[in-house]
Amino acid sequence: MRELTKCWLALAVLGLTSMPAQAEEEPLLEDPVGLIGATPTPFGGATLTLAGAYQRARSGPNRDTWAGGLETELGLLRGADLRFQQAVAWGDAAPRPADPAQRVWGGATQIGLRWQFLEENGPWPALGVFGAVFTTYGETSRPSEGASVTGLLTRTLVDGPRPLALYLNAGVVGLLDPQPGERPARYQFAAGLAHSLAQDTSIAISASLDQQGRGERDETLVIGGIWHRLGGSGPILSLTAGAGIGRDSPSFVIGAAVKWVFGGTD
Repeated sequence: MRELTKCWLALAVLGLTSMPAQAEEEPLLEDPVGLIGATPTPFGGATLTLAGAYQRARSGPNRDTWAGGLETELGLLRGADLRFQQAVAWGDAAPRPADPAQRVWGGATQIGLRWQFLEENGPWPALGVFGAVFTTYGETSRPSEGASVTGLLTRTLVDGPRPLALYLNAGVVGLLDPQPGERPARYQFAAGLAHSLAQDTSIAISASLDQQGRGERDETLVIGGIWHRLGGSGPILSLTAGAGIGRDSPSFVIGAAVKWVFGGTD
């Protein structure tokens, strides 16, 4: 089920559509795929994202996985936000498939809190932490529950109307009830760069390294993407594509998403 947790997630909770949309005055600078920025959603604001992705495994009898989902971020406190993610997938979509050649339905649910404890100031980067609980499930296997803690760093390398920012994430994922042969804890690392090409367009590239749960080699992904905001204050559209490096990494992944931003004050 590790494929599901890497998919670009999307969509939201009830009541978001009643929030008034605000025009964005800052240049668009979206987080790279697979990374969480240290800066939370502004207090009283929210985001709502719908996404879909396709992943092709490098080998095996069941190589295609289709996924879609929703993500919402809610600015409940100043300096902190709540993140909810729900994904569904079809293909190699079970945590412990009874038959690796069988295509099945699966899903993943995650809820977590991001807290920024240091704002970017001069040479100091923005620092934060994201803690979450999750469950993954599929047609042919029992659910797998766990928790994760991830350190977040964001540093603006070039300021002004066309900013360039560096992102770093490092964390650990633990299973609450690991099965025989499963690692009870594993590490995750990711780094990326995001650049604002224009007021309403940004690009990003990221690389991630994830330790696998059953003894396979670490999974490495390199992904690039482009984001464009419609009408200066409308929804943000994105297209992403990437490739895996190594025997136990996916051959390639592609995805698309649409994101809405609602309200909020600093």
